[in-house]
Amino acid sequence: MFTSREGLPSTKLQLSRLSLCRFRNYDQLTLSPQAPIVVLTGENGSGKTNLLEAVSLLTPGRGLRGAPLSHFGQNGSAHWGVASHILVDGHPIDLGTGLQPGTETPRRIFLLNGRPLRNQNTWENPLAAVWLTPQMDRLFSESTSGRRRFLDRLVMAAYPHHARELAAYDRAMTQRNRLLQTRANEQVWLSGLEGAMARHGVSVAAARNETVRQINLYAQQDMDAFPAVQIKLDCAIADRLDAAPALHVEDWLKEKLFATRTVDREKGRSGLGVHKTDFQLMDLKKNLPAALASTGQQKSLLIGLILAHARLVRDHRGTAPLLLLDEPLVHLDEQRRISLQKILRNFQSTVLITGTDSAPFAPLQGHAQFASIRPGSFLSIC
Repeated sequence: MFTSREGLPSTKLQLSRLSLCRFRNYDQLTLSPQAPIVVLTGENGSGKTNLLEAVSLLTPGRGLRGAPLSHFGQNGSAHWGVASHILVDGHPIDLGTGLQPGTETPRRIFLLNGRPLRNQNTWENPLAAVWLTPQMDRLFSESTSGRRRFLDRLVMAAYPHHARELAAYDRAMTQRNRLLQTRANEQVWLSGLEGAMARHGVSVAAARNETVRQINLYAQQDMDAFPAVQIKLDCAIADRLDAAPALHVEDWLKEKLFATRTVDREKGRSGLGVHKTDFQLMDLKKNLPAALASTGQQKSLLIGLILAHARLVRDHRGTAPLLLLDEPLVHLDEQRRISLQKILRNFQSTVLITGTDSAPFAPLQGHAQFASIRPGSFLSIC
């Protein structure tokens, strides 16, 4: 058993059963892992990523693809479901999600031991998941918005309420943008929306700040063959929180939003806020930004970050997160492939890992369960 940084024992989490119904390319699927690590292999398009996505949907948010609800149902089905049986230090928990039937507008629900969760973004949900996908390989060469979404997923795994604060901030900002275009003389209404933006925005920035600070503590040492990394936030609001109390920063942000109404109206969008945040990932020892590193170096830095984040979530929540790794060995040299699999053997939660061929996962023989997925076939692992 691992021990947390606070000295408390870390509980072990095991995914003992996963059931899918009309999800993506699966009509029905039952996965019953019999080992801490499950290696899923198959050709491209067979459904490996779909299976990992289903597991990711058991946690707050829109899953590892960030897809809309309408994309999850098989052949556009409006009825789909994901159910799981989880053991937390041997204690059973049933957790599921899907679309609620019988409603005009599709609504996603969560069930914990057969009862609806009052709020999926609270600590009622015992499950957290950390994942790595091939799309993340382009994280440092694509848009700021993609990096920001990635950052917020890291925050939500440790602080589930972060999703609620983000949504509240986005609603207030959208309403303010619309009001500036249609009824800019509504001073009281605008002030109320700017107050909501400031309040929720400061909460968002504070959670990002704290998550980055803690990840940097966990990631300041090499993890076997993976380099020590450091995240540097690019956010004016986060910078102010380092030097001033939250209430003072809220007042500052409200004043700035008031002063920029005319400019924001002309541009049709808010020019200041946590929706502009970006971050930079650095190789700590080489002082090399990930954006300037080679493809292989970027992948190594990203894995180092993901592993440090998994440790943070484990210690913060008291339970290790599920680890979902989609094609993680691509772009890694042989030394780092072996190193990653060595690290996974000591992980305190179920690990689902995918690849097109089982040969690169030879170091996991005797530690993992291997299964092959074929398109359109029923998969049962026992």
